[in-house]
Amino acid sequence: MNWRISGYRNDVSDLIDYDDHTLKYYNEGKARIKGVEATANFDTGPLTHTVSYDYVDARNAITDTPLLRRAKQQVKYQLDWQLYDFDWGITYQYLGTRYDKDYSSYPYQTVKMGGVSLWDLAVAYPVTSHLTVRGKIANLFDKDYETVYGYQTAGREYTLSGSYTF
Repeated sequence: MNWRISGYRNDVSDLIDYDDHTLKYYNEGKARIKGVEATANFDTGPLTHTVSYDYVDARNAITDTPLLRRAKQQVKYQLDWQLYDFDWGITYQYLGTRYDKDYSSYPYQTVKMGGVSLWDLAVAYPVTSHLTVRGKIANLFDKDYETVYGYQTAGREYTLSGSYTF
C-alpha cells in the first residue's frame, strides 16, 4: 500500500474572473486557495485500487467569499485490472457542492449547486507491441449535471483512440 497526504496554500494575485455587467474578463485581485489532498494505492489480487480525497477552500482574499465553480470536496476511486490482454478501468468521481451565479435573473443571484457522482469505464487493448487501441465511456450512467449554472454538460460520451509507438 502506498499513500500520500499533502497540504498547500496558494496566494494568487490578478486571478482572472468574469464581470457580469461588462461581459468581459478582468483581473479579480487576490485569491487564497488552500487545501489537503490524500491519496492511497493498493492491490487486492489482480485488482489495483486508487482512492483520493481533495478538500479545497478557495476564496477571494479581499472579500473572503468563496470563489465560484470550485467544489470544496472531491472524491475519486479507480479500479484497474487486466483480463486476458485487455486492461480495464472503472472510475467513480464525486464533485461536491459549489457556488455559481444565476445570470437569468436580475440582480444576479448566487446559487448553491449540488454535488454530482459520475462513473467512467475504460478499456485498452495492445493490438501489436507498437499499437494500442483504447475505448472509454465517460458519464456511464448519463447523469444530468451542470459545472456552470444554467449550462447542461454533455451526457454520456464515447471515445475511441489509438496510439502507436516507434
